[in-house]
Amino acid sequence: MQEDKKGYVKLYRKIEDWKYFRDPYVLQVFIFCLLHCEYVKEDNTIAKFRSGTFETTKKEMCDILGISRDKLYKCLKILKDDGAIDYCLNGRITTVRVLKYDLYQAIMNRNFDE
Repeated sequence: MQEDKKGYVKLYRKIEDWKYFRDPYVLQVFIFCLLHCEYVKEDNTIAKFRSGTFETTKKEMCDILGISRDKLYKCLKILKDDGAIDYCLNGRITTVRVLKYDLYQAIMNRNFDE
């Protein structure tokens, strides 16, 4: 899990229109994913994963989020079915990718009408 807590993520007001905005668990898991993704830094430092991706364990996610494993699985499935994320389980390691990360976290001066 990333140890670097510097920086920020963009969260657009448009998220209020998302059908899962009022589901606190799904919203919490999605925001957790945004916060833990790799990103291309301004100095173009090479990241371990491509932008919008991170590795974790299910236990670590449950511990940080304060939710049960069952609730986590349900939220991840909802987010995957909705096209917000994709994930791959490989033994104990879970690789998560926010599918439109580059759109959500676009560099300034881009058009965000999508």
